[in-house]
Amino acid sequence: MSPAEFDRYFHDRASRFAAFYRSEALSRLIGRGPLFDRLRGSVDIVTALHATHVLDVGCGSGPLFAPLAEGGVRVTGLDPAPAMVALAQVEAQRHPGMVTVQDRGWEAIEETDAYDVAVALGVFDYVDEPAVLLEAMGRAAPHVVASFPAPGLRLRLRQVRYGARGVHVHGYRADDLHRLAQRSGLVALELRPLGRAGYLAHFARPGG
Repeated sequence: MSPAEFDRYFHDRASRFAAFYRSEALSRLIGRGPLFDRLRGSVDIVTALHATHVLDVGCGSGPLFAPLAEGGVRVTGLDPAPAMVALAQVEAQRHPGMVTVQDRGWEAIEETDAYDVAVALGVFDYVDEPAVLLEAMGRAAPHVVASFPAPGLRLRLRQVRYGARGVHVHGYRADDLHRLAQRSGLVALELRPLGRAGYLAHFARPGG
């Protein structure tokens, strides 16, 4: 799938993905509870690091904006899907001066040490070159927080469903994440299990 086709896929489904964050009770009822677990876990890590500026890669509709901005953390959100960007901009307006939304994909991350933490939730699922993305995030910030789905029946069903539309979905075991960190010049400081959904990983530069 070309980057343009990939962006179009998520552009067409922006409202559907955003809807999962509207009701935690309903999302947990339909098996989407890990969305909130990884969201809260990310905020916990950002808070513990005393971060003041976060890069939100693949920000979607902006579910990270409120919990970070209300805690005094500035956020720069990136997303390549126009419909997602539109939703994110609406959310950003609720936090004046704290959130900036940019229409660009992760391939355009060129900053160096511009942020305290770079976060990517629900992004590595679909990335064919994860080491390239993780390395770019590790240049942009000394700490990286990201979610990764685990192999299993849940993932196989997603691979069938998304694969029919040309979207690749990847799964990661704990050992895979340590190897990925090494390839990207980082270390995995923590892997938080998200049940059958996978892991929330905290990476950092060696010695960081």
